[in-house]
Amino acid sequence: MTRNILHTGRAGRVLCAGACLVPLMLAGCSSVGERKLQSPEDVMAQQRGPIQRGEYRLMVGDKLHVKFPYHHARDQELPVRPDGMISLDVTGEILAEGMTPLELAEVIKQRSARYLKNPEVVVIVTGIGDRRVYVGGEVNRPGFVTVQEGMTPLQAVMAVGGFKDTAQKKDVLYIARGSNGDYNASRVDLEDVVMNGTPEVVRLSGNDIVFVPATRIANAGIFVKQYIRDILPVESRAGATAPIPIP
Repeated sequence: MTRNILHTGRAGRVLCAGACLVPLMLAGCSSVGERKLQSPEDVMAQQRGPIQRGEYRLMVGDKLHVKFPYHHARDQELPVRPDGMISLDVTGEILAEGMTPLELAEVIKQRSARYLKNPEVVVIVTGIGDRRVYVGGEVNRPGFVTVQEGMTPLQAVMAVGGFKDTAQKKDVLYIARGSNGDYNASRVDLEDVVMNGTPEVVRLSGNDIVFVPATRIANAGIFVKQYIRDILPVESRAGATAPIPIP
């Protein structure tokens, strides 16, 4: 009787240890290549600060008239470039994307004070640029899609002809540029959306990227860096590469 109890005790301890190891092993496996990625909600949140009703935040492609009321020779009309920047004679480059016109005017005023005496600055939005996302990878017609209000990654994929048979729908990358100019990436499971009707949490904004891989991407940070720098048309048109945080 005592022997059976001891034997049962050892077996119980072994089973208990095994049971404890299983979730740890599974957690380790599931985190390979993705443990350093942020959630889709976090990536969206970094695109811009809290927006109050009535505020307009500048986006890529917007056309601006920057006026210096007391130094008219410095007035400029220019677009917000695809990298989110503008360049003025008296300030150099400024990241304008994500700012309100008033915020941008204040930054220009501060920087131009080194060259102009008591500058005053007014920023007028004279044209609204197209809001586009780039959808690439294993889709039928890779390219740009005009963003509609509330557009999701799956809707963007459908707008370029849908998935190829080789698409890894479970491991789609959602890439967005933060308000500081850095690109941030997250994974979205569109297979779960397609098969089970799970609601999507991501709502796309202009200049976002949706990439559908053929196989699982082991190191998303390195992939994003190479994709933005070497492949993506958005940045080649900008003439510059935005910084990308690599884990």
